[in-house]
Amino acid sequence: MWPFDQRSARRRRAAAGVVVVGVLATALLRGSFATANAKELGQYDWTAAAVAIQAPTAVATPAPVATPAPVPSTPAPPEPRATFDLAAELASAVAAVAADTGTTLGVALLAAGSDPASLVTAGTWVSGRAWSTVKVPIAIAALAAGGSDAAAVRAITESDNDAARQLWDSIGAAEQAATAAEAVLRAGGDTKTVIERNPFGHTEWDLAAQAGFAAHFPTGAAADRVWDLMGQIDASQSWGLGRFAEAHFKGGWSPDQGGYVVRQFGQAPIAGGCVALAVGVTAPSFASGTGALDQLAEALAGLAEHLPAGPCRAGDE
Repeated sequence: MWPFDQRSARRRRAAAGVVVVGVLATALLRGSFATANAKELGQYDWTAAAVAIQAPTAVATPAPVATPAPVPSTPAPPEPRATFDLAAELASAVAAVAADTGTTLGVALLAAGSDPASLVTAGTWVSGRAWSTVKVPIAIAALAAGGSDAAAVRAITESDNDAARQLWDSIGAAEQAATAAEAVLRAGGDTKTVIERNPFGHTEWDLAAQAGFAAHFPTGAAADRVWDLMGQIDASQSWGLGRFAEAHFKGGWSPDQGGYVVRQFGQAPIAGGCVALAVGVTAPSFASGTGALDQLAEALAGLAEHLPAGPCRAGDE
């Protein structure tokens, strides 16, 4: 058995040596391969590569770009509103109506109850005989003296001449009647108009003074009654200022100044109150004169928002 055992031992030692040689050879081969690759790849760090493969480097997400806040734009300042020139616009309107109708025309106006210095005028017709417009102060004076109310109704609403003469005579003699009527004018702020004694219709009454009287219409029972009647003018005389709803006015007309004079005065309601007006025209005929005042009323209505307004005069209606 021994020889067999020696042979077995020798064989085991030889096999072990072969294994050792194989392991050493494998190690040498691996070392040579690694050395060659390291030289070729520039000493590449496989350990780092393995880590990189196992945990790839995260790609940085770019930070969101902040949207800049809109710069508030400063609005352009509004264009300055042109100041409305009433005097110029009124003059243009009156001139246009006069040219269209072939008449001589004029107007004076101011806010009811306002300072006479605020008066605005336009046109070339400035003054003339009062004709039936003078019946207003005469009727007030007559009623204050105990005159006939029925006569006042006819004199104002129908412009009846006989009724006006009755009122005049009820005051007293011509001088007394004229003085009483002038006192009414003074109470209404007209400091200059003088009543003609005979005939009273020839009284010279300019538009500026007449508009001022309308703006400061007198107070008292007699004046209230006449004011009431001025709001009840007969429909046949509703031309001109009568085109304004609820206007209080009185007209007068007659052949005069080489043509036909037609005139009116009173107060007309507009936005914000009332405007006091006096208008006059010299035309070829009564019809053309009233037609011109109709057109003037339309022009004034178109300017209504710019007309001066004050508290409307209250009556006894």
